[in-house]
Amino acid sequence: MVEQQKRRLENAISDMIEDMYRSHLRRMQSTMHRCAATCCDDERGTLETVQRCIEKCATPLMDAQDYLQNELGQFQNHLQICVKECNSDARSKLPLNPSDQEMSRSKHLFEVCTGNCVDKHINLLPGLMKSVKRTLDQGVPKRSHLRDQSNENV
Repeated sequence: MVEQQKRRLENAISDMIEDMYRSHLRRMQSTMHRCAATCCDDERGTLETVQRCIEKCATPLMDAQDYLQNELGQFQNHLQICVKECNSDARSKLPLNPSDQEMSRSKHLFEVCTGNCVDKHINLLPGLMKSVKRTLDQGVPKRSHLRDQSNENV
């Protein structure tokens, strides 16, 4: 049962990432490559200036990828907290020397609870995706800002 829940969640996240790639990241990738090609077409440019130009072209896509990774990391952290709470709840209901039946019951409670966590988090994905798309449409947060933000969450 746990493997099935894991697969459902992985498929839902994978579908979200694929949708995000099609709707935003692929277009940004195309723009980055056209921009980088323009940098390379500058016959007057030095190795250093062309490299800087290419890096500048790549920055929006890298920022978008970092932003998406950061959002998915926070999503995963929230899911892990939910599962840890399920584990803690199931363990707290066990007596000191549990019987096989009590262990089986505890395992069942844990699996039901984690299933609820997975369902809850899969249901959160459309809202997360909408929020990420809105942010990308408004302009990608800079990577340095994302690092500062994730350090605040630690």
